[in-house]
Amino acid sequence: MWKIILTLTNGMTCVLNDVRTGKPGWAECQPSGIEKFEFSFEGKDEDTGKKNTYHLLLAGMKEYNFFVEAIRSISGGGTQIINMWFLGKIPETGDVVGFILGNKITSLRTSEGKEYNGLPTIGWKRGVIGGKIIYLVSRG
Repeated sequence: MWKIILTLTNGMTCVLNDVRTGKPGWAECQPSGIEKFEFSFEGKDEDTGKKNTYHLLLAGMKEYNFFVEAIRSISGGGTQIINMWFLGKIPETGDVVGFILGNKITSLRTSEGKEYNGLPTIGWKRGVIGGKIIYLVSRG
């Protein structure tokens, strides 16, 4: 849990570090092509307030991206995670879809180059086009 799992073109699986750490491993990862991007995490249900396990899935994308939005006090305090962004570029459309995880789960659909508050992002990794396009978050 709290780790990104990548299914690659050669059938291998790459498990990255805990995304809540200072080095989740996304920047260092150089996959040949990503078929599927998965992430499981624990969160509270908005209706009941109870903790649940959620599963995020992106598949069939032209490219994938992940980054953490955080703040650090200029007076030397620790770093606080604000949001975690999980993105995919839909092939042949110019659309970016994904999810922003913070105090709640927010879905995102925007134009390529405007994915982060109207601005482009770096860190995209090549996907594998041709499979079923999936972007969803489910319980369990």
